[in-house]
Amino acid sequence: MALALTDLVTDLADALAAVDATRAVHKAFQPGIGPFGEADAVRAALVWLRDSKASAYRAVQTKRLPDLLVPGEWAVELKVVRPFGDNGKPAEHWSENVLHPYAGNTSSLGDCLKLLASGLSERKVV
Repeated sequence: MALALTDLVTDLADALAAVDATRAVHKAFQPGIGPFGEADAVRAALVWLRDSKASAYRAVQTKRLPDLLVPGEWAVELKVVRPFGDNGKPAEHWSENVLHPYAGNTSSLGDCLKLLASGLSERKVV
């Protein structure tokens, strides 16, 4: 049975919320998922998904592109959007991580271009 995008998004959101609820500490920042980088957040979410949904969850974290792969179904690029720092102050240039429109950039739009050019057969989502 195919994994619907709504189920994938719900599962990831639930996993991130569950990890946040553990009040895990990343480096010297305040507890919670907020300070985690993309790779660490994906890793923590996958651990929770595998533990809570047993081995039925086939998603894997990759080293490069995409951030998350559900083999035969989804190639997922995730983006941490953090408009405020751990200290509550506005983060400079945070919107560039989402909107910078150039190929080769690490923005969401750049991730879209990379997924389109990847040659992966899975459905793609950023």
